[in-house]
Amino acid sequence: MTTEMLTSDETELLDGIVAESIDPIAPPPELRRRVLDAIRTTPQNSRTVRGDEGRWAPLPFPGVRVKTLSVDEERHTATILMMFDPGARLPEHDHHGEEQAFVVSGSCRIGSVHLRQGDFHRAGAGSHHGDVVSDEGCVLLLVVDDEDYRAA
Repeated sequence: MTTEMLTSDETELLDGIVAESIDPIAPPPELRRRVLDAIRTTPQNSRTVRGDEGRWAPLPFPGVRVKTLSVDEERHTATILMMFDPGARLPEHDHHGEEQAFVVSGSCRIGSVHLRQGDFHRAGAGSHHGDVVSDEGCVLLLVVDDEDYRAA
C-alpha cells in the first residue's frame, strides 16, 4: 500500500477541476441571509485561521516548517506557527526586533533554555539565539518582528 501525498500544485489543479464540474446552486434564502449578516457584523480587522487551513512552508533547515497566521503592518509584526520534526534544528541567529515564543506542543531548547508545552520565552530586540533544537518535535507560536519574519 502506498501513502503518496499530492503536492500543493496538484491539489490546486484538482480543486479547480472539481470546482468546474459542479453546477452552482443558490443557497436557501434563510442561509444566505445568515451568511450575509455574519459578514456584515464581523469586524473588518478580524481573521480566523482554522487548524487545517493555510500552508506549511518548509524552511531551508531539514524538518522545520512555518505557517503564517497574520501579518500586522501597523505594529510591524508577524504571528506564525513553527513546527519542528524530532531532531530538527534551527541554527543560532540574531534578532532585529523582539520575538515572543509559546510552546504549543512538544519541547525544545533555545540555546541552554529548555522549554516544554505551555512555556513562554521572550527574546528582546538585538538579542542572539543559540541553536533551537527539538529532540521530540514541537510546535511554537511566535510573534516576531516584521524584518526578522521577512528574512526567514
